[in-house]
Amino acid sequence: MEQEIIHIPELARMLGRSESSIRSAIRDGAYWLPPSFKQGVRHCWRTTSVRRFLAECEQGKHKPAKCGRKRQDPPKLRQVS
Repeated sequence: MEQEIIHIPELARMLGRSESSIRSAIRDGAYWLPPSFKQGVRHCWRTTSVRRFLAECEQGKHKPAKCGRKRQDPPKLRQVS
């Protein structure tokens, strides 16, 4: 039977990352980490929400916002004269 609520070690196995990378992603607020909640002092995730988050990532919904201003087209010779 699969657990409904998982903690950092199980999430690390699900995502194929190390526990320390999960912990540093929680601290830094990484975009690739599913939303979590806390039970006492432990970070927890629901298995169903993690699977839903991964499916949404596959569809491209959780991309990080690009920083900086939007690029403009370079001037063309017709526009200069």
